[in-house]
Amino acid sequence: MVALPLDDYQRSGRKRYALYGAIALVAVLITFFSTNLFSYSRIYFTPIPKESSLCPLYDPIAPKSFYKDNSTVLNILHDKKYRKESIKRLSGAVQVDTLIFDNPPNVPDDPKYWKKFAKFHDYLEKTFPLVYKNLEITKINTYGLVYSWKGTDKKLKPILLTGHQDTVPVQKDSLDQWTYPPFEGHYDGEFIYGRGASDCKNVVIAILETLELLLSKGFERKRHIIAAFGFDEESSGIISASRIGEYLEETYGKDSFYAVIDEGRGLGIDALTGTIFAKPSTGEKGYLDIQVELTTPGGHSSIPPDHTSIGIISELNYVIEKDPYRPILTEKNPILQYSQCAALHDPENNIPTFLKKSFLRAGHDRIANAILVGKILENKLTKYLIKTSQAIDIISGGEKANALPEDTKVLINHRIAVESSVDEVKAHFVTRVVEVAKRHNLSVVAYGDEVLTDAKDSGLFNVTVNSKPLNAAPVTPTNDTVWAYLSGVTRHVFEDLVFTNITYPIVTVPSILTGNTDTRHYWNLTRNIFRFTPQFSNNFPSGVHSVDEKLPFSAHLQLQAWFYEYLQAIDTKDANN
Repeated sequence: MVALPLDDYQRSGRKRYALYGAIALVAVLITFFSTNLFSYSRIYFTPIPKESSLCPLYDPIAPKSFYKDNSTVLNILHDKKYRKESIKRLSGAVQVDTLIFDNPPNVPDDPKYWKKFAKFHDYLEKTFPLVYKNLEITKINTYGLVYSWKGTDKKLKPILLTGHQDTVPVQKDSLDQWTYPPFEGHYDGEFIYGRGASDCKNVVIAILETLELLLSKGFERKRHIIAAFGFDEESSGIISASRIGEYLEETYGKDSFYAVIDEGRGLGIDALTGTIFAKPSTGEKGYLDIQVELTTPGGHSSIPPDHTSIGIISELNYVIEKDPYRPILTEKNPILQYSQCAALHDPENNIPTFLKKSFLRAGHDRIANAILVGKILENKLTKYLIKTSQAIDIISGGEKANALPEDTKVLINHRIAVESSVDEVKAHFVTRVVEVAKRHNLSVVAYGDEVLTDAKDSGLFNVTVNSKPLNAAPVTPTNDTVWAYLSGVTRHVFEDLVFTNITYPIVTVPSILTGNTDTRHYWNLTRNIFRFTPQFSNNFPSGVHSVDEKLPFSAHLQLQAWFYEYLQAIDTKDANN
């Protein structure tokens, strides 16, 4: 059959359909590339590698001595007699009152304030005779303790183990709420109770117990071991740890230490994967207290102004709280790598696939980053890992019911995000004060400079820094041999000795502290700072800084076992970068 030629109508119809199709295709492409659909598709098609440099899994590392005779580390964990003796040592430490308050005096200015620490020193000397007989002990500012155990190889940088002797106070009004008296050091068969049991006399005692054991076993160390314990960490360490840091820097020099290990996070169940993660904090947020003082004319309260100084300060507080800092997550923050580790090491596949892929792309993909940030913000315990916090903690003003307040003060505490700075927070804070001041015809002086000067007769805001400001800490690297040994020993202790029945590897992931430790005074000593208390606690209600502070004693023994294996494992040049 011979086909008939198309008429003009058929030809025009085909052209019209082709044009419509092209328009539709263009519309689809415009929609795809101009909206988030393209980004979501890129996330969807991202492969999940079995191994990645984003979070490598390091092999377990045990000291050579473990393969010759592992009886000592096994006794630490399992021997009933040793457990009983260790309970007695930590309990005795808790029984010695070493509490301090905010803004304590320097030792020479008020020796009586600090005299209680002499009793604690006597207890340590009595409890650890080998340490006191064999190690060089230097006292810094009277009550700071530095124990030095010299090694035979000067080419190996020393290791610094730290903790603090002091504790926060116990409120008298809360005494009847304690299950056991806070300075009794009671052991109930599982937990040891008392102020300092978990913050952080447990760390101090575990370090000294480990040194005592190593000495008793004739450990011939190559690497110099130093333990340093301040006595005012709970009030920022200005009187003790700062002096210890200066002493160590003068003695050994800058960047002279292999690593610093201080109190911090331990091991626990990761909320996303449901598996055990080790979580040393490789970063720490900054710190800033800002005080705002408002002075206004006084007078009789029967003829008040429309807004008193207390009312205006209250308005400022409202303005502050309705303006929270925005979250931000970049590669500067260890929490990004933590999240990527969770995506890569999820043996039970508890994290949805699309979420995993978002985590892996969050370092360079805006949409993936937003998805991860949203996930972190869902939890009130994690949201401040990626944003600056602000807390209105102290307010005062007024003296009498029938007199207008002439002076009102408020203090706001900030914990500064890794990506921010003290200067940025200070500058942003002043914008809120100026906003309120303009509405009430008030002047503003901020950090010694006049910012708004139009209405001095109406009143004055004075903004000052009320503490020593601190920018976020330098972030410890997690891609070197020092990190590999920390991770490897942790796997060895907790896979081979503690949790022998688990079927997956324990991954060591970087994290961040929202608070601050004494490590702020040791930044010059090394870039390898780990705020890490290697014990399994799983975020149990420890009562830190509160009622019923307690510690599962098995965790304390795990901490000793880790120190015992770690100090021997790193006693070689192979552990160096």
